Amino acid sequence: MSIFVTLFQNKWNPPKDTHESFTGRNVIVTGSTSGIGLEAAVKYAALGASKVIIAARNLEKAKKVKADIEARVGSKGQLEVWELDLNSYDSIVAFAERANTLEHLDIAILNAGAWRRSFVSSKHGWEEDIQVNTISTTLLGILLLPKLKDSQKHTGKIPILEFVNSGLYENAKIDPDAVRTDHILKWYNPPKSFDGPTQYAISKLFLMFATNKLAEATSPGEVIITSVCPGIVASDLARDFNFPGIGILLWIAAKLVQRSPEEGSRIILSGTTQGERIHGRFWKNDRLMPIGPSVAGEENKKIGQRVWEEIVETLSKDVPVFKEALEQTLGH
Repeated sequence: MSIFVTLFQNKWNPPKDTHESFTGRNVIVTGSTSGIGLEAAVKYAALGASKVIIAARNLEKAKKVKADIEARVGSKGQLEVWELDLNSYDSIVAFAERANTLEHLDIAILNAGAWRRSFVSSKHGWEEDIQVNTISTTLLGILLLPKLKDSQKHTGKIPILEFVNSGLYENAKIDPDAVRTDHILKWYNPPKSFDGPTQYAISKLFLMFATNKLAEATSPGEVIITSVCPGIVASDLARDFNFPGIGILLWIAAKLVQRSPEEGSRIILSGTTQGERIHGRFWKNDRLMPIGPSVAGEENKKIGQRVWEEIVETLSKDVPVFKEALEQTLGH
């Protein structure tokens, strides 16, 4: 009952809106053709960003979204559509290479995610939640970091790398059987280990492990690296969870506990206005949250280190440019 009360209170006390100017800053938002990503793109454009890059897999849909945003904001010339498919390493590398051609990159919002009801394998052989939410998002963040680090000299503002995570990571529990194996990620990869809601939370926990490593290895004076949670939002993220009566249940949920995409997007914006204090922290409901139980303590730190090393091992094997990018970014 207390959980429902908290969710109800969160619904009616959404994050505060941001009014800070982003004039002169270039912004990337992944997952920006719908939901909170789209609304964040609207806000960055309305608040004066020089360039807002809509990163999307479906270019036709993204072009329509671009036109809609321009109509809402009342200006043209700020928005660009770039192709990005987080199920493809080639696409991620090409996207990062294109980002390197920008004069400067000031804010990168890594919002795109997956939440599968049933098992789906990516072309790289990973279950899709782990592929998109953990491995590919980590890869993109690492590939964008050098450009972010080089960009402060253009605006005088510390660049920001923001990962959109989920409060579900906080209490996600890694199966003891997975911990006892040689490779935690691979334990969660086969169909027999898959459980939709659990897998999503675990993939976000794995992402938090990776984000923490990036933040530890990066000075907040160079790039601010942070994670944010928009709360429970009415969006199409869980579109795979479709069954008879779901429409009624979603309507009830929307009325009782779900924030609108616009309300959820506010945390994305506010997360990029907190300065160095937010580096390596988790921003939720306009507050810096304490370290989640799933990452706290020596045992979880050891697990996090193992997961990080497994991500690095996987990307080093499958992405030729990764090792050089990792050395350039983290110095190892």
